[in-house]
Amino acid sequence: MIRDAASCGGAGSTLLCPGAVAVLSVDRYPRDPQSGGLLGVSGGGGGGSESGAYLYDLSLSDGHCRLRATLRPSLNPLVRRNTLRCGRRLRGVRLGVVYDESRPAGAAGAGGRSFVVLEAELVATGDPPDPRWRRPGLLQVFGGGAGPELPLKAKRSYYLPLWGTANYHGHHWHPMPPGHPLDPTHRHQGSRRVHLRQLEGCISQKRKDHPPVIVRILRKCRLYHFGRPDRYSECPFQAKFLVADKSGSATVVLWNTMCMNWYRSLEPEMVIHLHNYIVKESYATRMGQDPGIRKEPSLELNLNPRNPTAEIRVIGARNVREDWQLPGLQYCFATRRELSTLRPGDLCDVIGLVTFVGRQERIRNKERSEEFLVYRWVHLIDGTASEPFVLKLFSTSQPEIQAQISPCSIADNTVTFLVCTNVRVECRVTNPSGQTTFPYLLTTEYSQVYVNGYHRGKLYVTNPKVKEFIHWIRSAKGKERDRLSRTRIGGSYSFPPLPSSEQDYLHEILGGHTLTTMSELRQLLNQLEYREYKQVTIQGRIINVKYQSLAEMDGEEVPVRQSAEARCTGEPAIGGIKEFEEPLDADHSIPGTGGGNSPVIPIIPVISRIPLGKRVGLSLRKRKRKGRVFTRRNRRASPTPRPRLRKDTESSGEEESTTCCQATCATDGDSSGSPDQEISFIRACQEFCTEPEGEDETASVVTSCWAQPAFSWTHCPRQREHLPHLGDVSQMVARLFRFRDRALLLRAFSLQPSSCDGIPAALEEGLQHCEPACCRGYYTVTILGLNEELSLDTIFFPTIPGLDHRAVSSAKHDNTLVSILAHGGPSRVDTDRAEIFSPSPGDVLRSAAGLEEMLFIFVLDLCSQGGTSVEVALNRAYVQHTAP
Repeated sequence: MIRDAASCGGAGSTLLCPGAVAVLSVDRYPRDPQSGGLLGVSGGGGGGSESGAYLYDLSLSDGHCRLRATLRPSLNPLVRRNTLRCGRRLRGVRLGVVYDESRPAGAAGAGGRSFVVLEAELVATGDPPDPRWRRPGLLQVFGGGAGPELPLKAKRSYYLPLWGTANYHGHHWHPMPPGHPLDPTHRHQGSRRVHLRQLEGCISQKRKDHPPVIVRILRKCRLYHFGRPDRYSECPFQAKFLVADKSGSATVVLWNTMCMNWYRSLEPEMVIHLHNYIVKESYATRMGQDPGIRKEPSLELNLNPRNPTAEIRVIGARNVREDWQLPGLQYCFATRRELSTLRPGDLCDVIGLVTFVGRQERIRNKERSEEFLVYRWVHLIDGTASEPFVLKLFSTSQPEIQAQISPCSIADNTVTFLVCTNVRVECRVTNPSGQTTFPYLLTTEYSQVYVNGYHRGKLYVTNPKVKEFIHWIRSAKGKERDRLSRTRIGGSYSFPPLPSSEQDYLHEILGGHTLTTMSELRQLLNQLEYREYKQVTIQGRIINVKYQSLAEMDGEEVPVRQSAEARCTGEPAIGGIKEFEEPLDADHSIPGTGGGNSPVIPIIPVISRIPLGKRVGLSLRKRKRKGRVFTRRNRRASPTPRPRLRKDTESSGEEESTTCCQATCATDGDSSGSPDQEISFIRACQEFCTEPEGEDETASVVTSCWAQPAFSWTHCPRQREHLPHLGDVSQMVARLFRFRDRALLLRAFSLQPSSCDGIPAALEEGLQHCEPACCRGYYTVTILGLNEELSLDTIFFPTIPGLDHRAVSSAKHDNTLVSILAHGGPSRVDTDRAEIFSPSPGDVLRSAAGLEEMLFIFVLDLCSQGGTSVEVALNRAYVQHTAP
């Protein structure tokens, strides 16, 4: 089908591939000034403000051949939200044919014919892949011309990583240096070699024939991409290195293709010979800044691919002469015990065993709003303190190394030693005395990270503190080994912890920032891109609290109450509740697509908003259903189940749904279960009642228990909209790390790759078989805005003292629901038998009396999981004041 489409069609025509094709890769690159004209196909167009600064090339295959085509810019949001990704299958792909008029029509590559994906239908996930799609290297290629694969619609010689710009990407970046190491040392013993200090007087001379220099690399900066859509630049990259000789130091700057040829191979500790460079003042000096503030040398050596063509030679370690007196690389390792004595802004190096690896997330670059910074949280222990190092690890332009970072697994006899250099100490002051608390580490532009397999030959292996750490590992036993037996990976994570009082939060964190309105929050939920993280603060009231246990514990299923809709349809539940992301199957169409059988790519689904009047109420009999669910509902708003997206769009089904729910609830009311596994909020309340238990007496029991209900309102304006939680709860839960699950866990909590060899299996199903790290359940807290026009569900995972990697504060409180929401979790309870336990969910929900009089400030952690799945995690809730 692809071969037939590629062999016909003139300029301006559109071609149709009716069969299913697989997306093998999605590649990103910046536009250039000519890209808009190259995308101007009839009937499909492109460009405009909606396209953004980047374009995407797709590699499609039907199993027989491979087609390279550019995605129409108006469809770019589907890639940015990870709806259209590698591994997905498309049907009914409509292609536009475009010629580059600036080159002969018969020319290959950019000068010949190219294709633009104008429209396609997403095929439902979960279908078995065609085994022919797993051999992309053997397929005939159309639409890209001969030679290396380069961007189709811009004069660029590179592709960018799909989710950030700080890493190199693609086979154009050479792993080994061009040429060979410099063996004959006598070539650089002559009088023409100069020292760096001698070059300081040459800054104003604008010479291009400076004598060569021999220096040692001390620091390596992360890669910087400066491409812009309004400028032509074939390879707009910059890389900085801090170098030194016996006379002084300087910054070496590689430009453009010099980065592609040399960046991967140049490492700290190397000795290099430089020639044909240009001498300048440092960038800080040229901008009128003090170089001392940035701690950068005032001298800068620029190496360009032309005018003049710079020369770099690596001198082997055996050929480095002692009379050159090159300075050695100095390390400044700090232990966890010493961390509290360091000041914010201090730089240090750390080494430790990895006990927690967070998922990869993204935040927007403040300087360039269309760019994202990729990071993850990592915990390290070194045996000097009970607390771990908490490291916020941004990209260090070492994608191969960072992809291998995983926790230790003593049960599998595997450990991960991690060294991170040039990290900056950060902290948050969270007490009235101003004492520094909760220190953590932040990577800088000169940070480098190393794991197992990359330590050999490094100079830091002889550092005294590194030797002490290795000695501790060899002698570790008992409690230390127990800590390494329960390492964790992934899940929702936020650090440093927020204060436990409203006054401290408003003063220390929020500051002069304004609160986010509910309407702004709704808009933000629709705008978040894939794995984009954002923390917002809103205010409102709590109208519903429900506890839900996780579906699996320790690898075994635990009976969990599903929603009535899930039982009626027989659909599976994820994390104990139904997953309500819209299914992209061939039998369901999104409104507005023109009545097709599958959702069409140009239609971008938004977060569902359910009018209150169309929701089905729950009776008191329904609330008596057994299962590990604890519910506390505010009578002010109608209790409502989550919406169910049906495949049968012809059935209105409102009455059928109500009947089905009531029938199911009545059946559940007669079911029985073990008291250890089936606890409900109603049953917990019956401890204070004297009436006999019975299904027909449920209403009288509830009235007796709550003679003055905690959720009663004299004035109840009509609630207009409700936003259910559409995120996948299983992705929010950290998992115990086992080496046998390493590949699955690393893939699940890393960013979506840009290419694949076939259609990957569903990660959600695999995660269900991985044991949760510490959480056994979560609370769904429904928040109503002050204007009572919008409510939304949030997920609250309480931290468990002594067991949770997120629990860092041991502050005591009364373990009521209000206190738990303010502190992030329950407080330890020490009994006479020296046992430590947390309050049961039933005890927590019984403490919810009086919430109707409280106005809260809510701190929410938002993160897009891709598509329309956005998780809304409740970080903290502070009582603001008594509501009027």
